[in-house]
Amino acid sequence: MDTSFLATGPISWPALIAFALFLFALGRAADWVGTKLKAGTDKAVSPLTVDMAAVKIQIASQAEQLNAFKVEVARTYVTGDVITRLERRIDDMVTSVRHEMTETREAMLQAFMGRPPR
Repeated sequence: MDTSFLATGPISWPALIAFALFLFALGRAADWVGTKLKAGTDKAVSPLTVDMAAVKIQIASQAEQLNAFKVEVARTYVTGDVITRLERRIDDMVTSVRHEMTETREAMLQAFMGRPPR
């Protein structure tokens, strides 16, 4: 059986360069992972980050309190009478606009046709 292909031979330059690049890339990858892990701990411990998180929590709490206040004001001060008056005012406004549009339409027809509309 011929096993000459298994015999070790001299290392070629491309193989040596490829191995060196592999080691360099492996070192860079390890350095990158270490940097990411260290950066994460710095951000988690940073006083500015802690203060920012506290402010975000406080803002969220105030937003909830504001919404609760708005609901309470709406329940307490907006009565059925207020809603009825608003509905009546809206109806009156729509009716007024309809009358104005009808009058404008009749005036335009009269101006274009030269005679009163039917």
